Amino acid sequence: MTTLIRDGDVLRLSGDISYDNADAVCAEGLQLLAQAGSQPVIDLSALTAASSVAVAVLLRWARATAIRGQRLQLTHVPERCRAIVRVSGLADALPEV
Repeated sequence: MTTLIRDGDVLRLSGDISYDNADAVCAEGLQLLAQAGSQPVIDLSALTAASSVAVAVLLRWARATAIRGQRLQLTHVPERCRAIVRVSGLADALPEV
């Protein structure tokens, strides 16, 4: 089970993002980020599995916040996500990783 909890401008993501729930998690995150201030934070400390699907969701969130003039910050990014971003050439799109 994946949950997103908003605590002010911090979104705490827990669980696993999979192909089965990625669209729902992404949509929920986009909705919560739209309500956040100018520097929303995604806390990934409780993310149980890091995959390319998780990176794709983070990329969608980063693009959406950039369009709104927000500066997305990511904290506690799992090393596997960092590796996927590096190998995929997405470091410019997700500089916080």
